[in-house]
Amino acid sequence: MSADFLFSFLLFFQVQIESIKESGFYKMLSEKYPEVSQNLTDPKNMDPEVKELADATGLNFEDLSEINVSVEAFDGISKASRDGKSPKLGSDFEFVFSAKVRGEIDAKKMFSFMLDKLEEEKGKADRMKVEKTITKKGNSSSITVPVELLGDDFSDSDVKCSINMDGGYSKIKVGLPGKMELSNASLACLSAMAKDRQITFALKVDPSVWERPEFNSQQQNPLFAGLANSVKGIREFGLSVSFREESLGLEICVNCKDTQSALGLWTVAQGGLGMAQLAMAQEGGQAPAILSRVKTQAAEKNVFVRVEILEEDLNELESMQIIPQSGKSRGQSTELKVDPLIGKKAPLFESVLLDESIFKLSDMKGKIVVLDFWATWCGPCVRALPELIEKTSAFEEKDVIFLAVNQGESRKVISQFLKRKKLQELTVVMDRKQSIGRDYEVQGIPKTVIIDQEGIIRHVEVGFAEKTASRIKAEISELLEQ
Repeated sequence: MSADFLFSFLLFFQVQIESIKESGFYKMLSEKYPEVSQNLTDPKNMDPEVKELADATGLNFEDLSEINVSVEAFDGISKASRDGKSPKLGSDFEFVFSAKVRGEIDAKKMFSFMLDKLEEEKGKADRMKVEKTITKKGNSSSITVPVELLGDDFSDSDVKCSINMDGGYSKIKVGLPGKMELSNASLACLSAMAKDRQITFALKVDPSVWERPEFNSQQQNPLFAGLANSVKGIREFGLSVSFREESLGLEICVNCKDTQSALGLWTVAQGGLGMAQLAMAQEGGQAPAILSRVKTQAAEKNVFVRVEILEEDLNELESMQIIPQSGKSRGQSTELKVDPLIGKKAPLFESVLLDESIFKLSDMKGKIVVLDFWATWCGPCVRALPELIEKTSAFEEKDVIFLAVNQGESRKVISQFLKRKKLQELTVVMDRKQSIGRDYEVQGIPKTVIIDQEGIIRHVEVGFAEKTASRIKAEISELLEQ
């Protein structure tokens, strides 16, 4: 990340999973949209490393009760930005990740899994170095990764992981030694938002971020100037989601520097809401009922936007095709949309490969080319790669070539990922500026494109599901038979 885009912040995120699952609205959603809950718990949809962890330790993710993340970066990030440097863990920012799980987690198995992965990547000597840090005291166990193993460009502090049993629950924490309890008391949004919330997001930003040119109030458009001035008073953003018995409560809270700023921002929010309601009402009276129930409020230094979502709202939004139909509404048949790229000439490109050789699509005439747009951070992409490699490798190289077009990542990140996944033979196209992705209209990844022997796009898949790789193999077979 460029230092020009960095700003200081304090972030808090929490999901109370167990409480959500006990709510009436979640149970209704699970029945109405069974594929959602199935996708969350189906082992096939897990990241391979997460599944491997679960298999090795016996960890059942259905027992996950709560997740918390805190990141504090208020002074160091600003300094790093001024100095034109990347921020470092420890000196520039701190974090704590914690998870609460029903039942007992076997710390020995968990740490053994971590050490095995470390040995695969770094070697036995580094494994032994970390293994010596394991401690156990009563119901608590911990392991520490020394700073020298984390890399000078990333951290100047050790990172500690602890597992503690408490009242029938296991608590996992990851953070900096001696700083495993970051306080969020300074976040005003947390005390202002709904008390029965199960999902919480709060972000406190450095006021200097609003001094950037894009927020300059000296604009020709008076509406934009008014909005820019209102935005400059913002100090925090908050979002809460409350799963209740018969409704889902959504709430946005914006904390401002003073009541005047809050009132100005509320005026803008109220005006925008009114315009949206009017615009939708003018389109043949098709405004959904939920829009009329969105409420805004200014209370002291806070501005709130709130709405309660009911089951009938979901039905109405389905009928208006604003949200996908539920499993019950869809029945057994679905209509697949034809991707606009299909039938068009594939955009030509020339790019450097991971091994620093040059690839030209124009040289591939006479071959079927499969482009898979992906990134190492994308869970579905990671799940897709092994299956796509398996299906495409069933064909001879003289007929079919499979290329993994990486979106925006560095050679170091990709190489480490491929080594860890034992995929070093994969042909990777480096699309650092994502120009190839733009030419192929990539708006989400993974996206897989099949180009025929004449350079025409014949098939496009967005996302990855159980039969995606098989469909791609079938499409290739059909093209080879033509």
